[in-house]
Amino acid sequence: MAMNWLKKITYCLMFSLLLIPTKSYGQSASFQINNYFTSLEAEQAMQKACEIWGNILVSNTTIHVNFYWVDASPFGFLGLTLSNGVKNFQNAPISNVWYPTSLAKAIAGNDLGITDVDIDMYIDSTRNWYMGTDGNCPAGQFHLVKVLLHEIGHGIGFYSVANLDPNGIGSFSTIISPVVTTLASFPVPALNGEPLIYDLFVENLQGEQLVDTLLFLNPSSSLTAQFTGNNLYFNGVNTLNANNQSRPRLYAPNTFAFGSSILHLNETSFPPNSADGLMTPFSSAGETNLTPGPITLGILQDLGWTINPVSIQNSYLKSHILGQNYPNPFKKETTISFFLNSSSHVTLKIYDAVGRCVRTLINHKMSAGLHQITWNGEDNFGKQLPQNMYIYQLCAPHQKLSKKLILSD
Repeated sequence: MAMNWLKKITYCLMFSLLLIPTKSYGQSASFQINNYFTSLEAEQAMQKACEIWGNILVSNTTIHVNFYWVDASPFGFLGLTLSNGVKNFQNAPISNVWYPTSLAKAIAGNDLGITDVDIDMYIDSTRNWYMGTDGNCPAGQFHLVKVLLHEIGHGIGFYSVANLDPNGIGSFSTIISPVVTTLASFPVPALNGEPLIYDLFVENLQGEQLVDTLLFLNPSSSLTAQFTGNNLYFNGVNTLNANNQSRPRLYAPNTFAFGSSILHLNETSFPPNSADGLMTPFSSAGETNLTPGPITLGILQDLGWTINPVSIQNSYLKSHILGQNYPNPFKKETTISFFLNSSSHVTLKIYDAVGRCVRTLINHKMSAGLHQITWNGEDNFGKQLPQNMYIYQLCAPHQKLSKKLILSD
């Protein structure tokens, strides 16, 4: 029945193609949207959401989205998003781990030969929507831009493949919901128990990683207990930096909710309209979150996204932030960006693979705010360093941040 519903959508709704170039900051992401809309206002809301995300994400490839404006009232959701995935691609940071194709292409720096769509998004057209692109949503309406921002967040990686089988046994990447196979426009791969990049960072109160099969068999009733224990957290370096070195709590209610559990922040910890309220499971009428928030940006960085440093600055992070260098790998020069939340004496040094400091780029007091510096691959004596992997480290009082870069021929 759901398949017939989908076919009806496909054949009956008007189709339009919208290419959205975002305001440029370096390699800001662009979106190509296949719209199934009958409302110009709804298309404008989608364009606004893509502009916001496009000015946050750094990518020289295009994110392709199929966007369905449908009567989803029988299913009870405001929005539903499916993300295409790929593993073991060019420059993949971790092997045998699934990445959203939008992120994989950004990491690889090319489209990887992927011709399928990156994201399928369904929005319930029957709701009382506020179509404006500002933050003045009336109390009785749902803010469409806010919901679109939320759904795009799932599509680019804020997404888990945790699920329960019909017998209530929990697993990662072993159960494909019929909803996914029915609604996805792309071929749904067999995940074969291999984790999604997001799920690598999910852990319990004790700090145990849920994808660690030495601790939790996959599938198993022990995973069910973890999924429904209301005590799961996201643990990544950038996320901790964005949350005062505290792991943000995830939504893991006692009754597992497909499409909601684990792949949202806990709404009790991050209430509506708070700085990090965008990626919580419930969207009420009148909510107006139009920015992802620092914790969401930290999570996306941990997944592998490079975030526009201006977005980092505007997210009001309470700690220093070290961005990923760009381009990476590089041949002639690369730019390192970082954000200081307060005036501090800082050092920025380059270390080789055995831990020797080969170049000191900064060693003085700097003002709060966004900073950038370009490195040409030379050591402290002006000699060109060989092709290799290097570590760059930002040190400030009470904080030390490091990332990898690759110097190529």
